[in-house]
Amino acid sequence: MKKFNLKGNKVYFSEIFYIDLNKATIIEFGLKDKEYLTDEEYEHLIKLRALSMGYFLLSKQDYSIKELKTKLLLKYKEKHIIDEIIEEFREKNYLDDYEYGRGYVRNHNYGKKKMEFMLFQKGISQDIIKKVIGENSENEMEEIKKLWIKLGDKEKEKKILSLMRKGFEYQDIKKAVSELK
Repeated sequence: MKKFNLKGNKVYFSEIFYIDLNKATIIEFGLKDKEYLTDEEYEHLIKLRALSMGYFLLSKQDYSIKELKTKLLLKYKEKHIIDEIIEEFREKNYLDDYEYGRGYVRNHNYGKKKMEFMLFQKGISQDIIKKVIGENSENEMEEIKKLWIKLGDKEKEKKILSLMRKGFEYQDIKKAVSELK
């Protein structure tokens, strides 16, 4: 049994842990007339809200599995419920680390090193990172050339340092610049 306190549309399970509910859900669970929820009701309520939040977040942007799981765990705390939801999203192909990695590589102007680091931080496995970066490696020289031109009339050293901060390797920068001349 879980004791709760209903204030407006917020259901407080402790001083700091609460969930927002709409009026229909409050009525469906009869929360105005209760002080306690059974464990089954509690888990069902948390799953409903976490699932709804998951759909909402995925409708706004793509997430890696780790990112979405972390976001949902911060709000809803129940690891086994969040794991079920993540698995449900994976089965429906709403979450796919490979596709997320491909999109991330396609949409960011970073070199191999920085891209590996960024994807690793987002919880993408090393195998997937190698695949998606390998698929995009032929575009790296073109990307360096584009960025070199975009940097304009800056000193050569400053351009090189700027590209190196973006994760491009010195040898690749030199090669791309020599092809531009």
